[in-house]
Amino acid sequence: MRTMLVSIALLLAPTLSAQTPRTDLPDPVKFVAKFDIVWKVARSVLEDMDFSIQLEDRSGGKILTKPVEFITGSLTSTEVDKVAVKRDTVTGQWMKARYSAEVLVEIVSATETMVTVRTRMEGLSRDLDSTEKWVPLESVGVFEKRILGKISLKLLGNEPQLDGKKGFWDKSPQPVPPRSQKPTSPPF
Repeated sequence: MRTMLVSIALLLAPTLSAQTPRTDLPDPVKFVAKFDIVWKVARSVLEDMDFSIQLEDRSGGKILTKPVEFITGSLTSTEVDKVAVKRDTVTGQWMKARYSAEVLVEIVSATETMVTVRTRMEGLSRDLDSTEKWVPLESVGVFEKRILGKISLKLLGNEPQLDGKKGFWDKSPQPVPPRSQKPTSPPF
C-alpha cells in the first residue's frame, strides 16, 4: 500500500510542480511632465518604432496602433514563446504572429501624467486541414516594457545620441590615400 502511494505521488509530481508562465506586464509610469508633452513624446516614440497609428483619441488619452507582424515562418512558435503565453491548444502549425500597441496617457495633476502601455497579441495557426485562424496570445510584457522604456528615455532626456558616422573603433571615417603608380616594366 505504501509503495503504491509513493508511486502515485511520483507520477503526479511533475504535473503538480509544473507552473504556467506568468505575465510580467509593467505597471503604469507617472511622469512629472504636462499631458501635451507626454502625448507628443508617446506618439513620436510609436512613429520612431515604425508603428502606424490606427486611432488617436487625444481627449480620451488613447493611442492605438495597427497590428505589426513580428515573426513569420518556421520559427514562429519558438519566438512567440519568448514574448507571449499560448493559452489555446493549437493542433496545427504557427505561421506568423502580430501585435498592436495601446498607449493610455492620463492626467494625474497639472504637472503629472500617467502612461500605461498594453499590447494585443495574436498568432496565425494553420490546422492540418489548411484552415487558418488568428489565436489570441497573452503578452508577458516584453513589448510593453520596450515601448515604456523608450518613452521614459525620451522624456527624461537620457536618450542615446548617435553621433554622425563613426568608423572603426569610434574614429571618424578617413579617406583612403590614393595608390602611387609604380612604373611598369615591359614584360619579357
